[in-house]
Amino acid sequence: MAVTALTSVAVVKNIGSIITESGATAINAANTCTAKFPKEDKLAILVNNTYAGAKKVTFSKGDFLAAGQGDLVASIAQNDTQLFILTSDRFKKADGTISMSFEAGMTGFVEAIALP
Repeated sequence: MAVTALTSVAVVKNIGSIITESGATAINAANTCTAKFPKEDKLAILVNNTYAGAKKVTFSKGDFLAAGQGDLVASIAQNDTQLFILTSDRFKKADGTISMSFEAGMTGFVEAIALP
């Protein structure tokens, strides 16, 4: 399985930030995606499902204190977009990244957002 590394888009406080699909990464369900935490608890992941039906995204547990809570598996309905604000104590790996995978056949877009 290949790994796709996402580059975080920075958003700024007290001003509008443009988040568009054109800046997002197309989902390749055969690949795992990773994103680096820019700061502790300052990462959000935007996932859009364009598949003709609900599909699941899985955020793998990390290597720290709250990893015992396990993976987060979320179902995303057709043409829905969900924003996940992830905690570093549950999802961050020792190398500072998070890892996510997508159900077979899922299409759409994924974007990492660095929170201020």
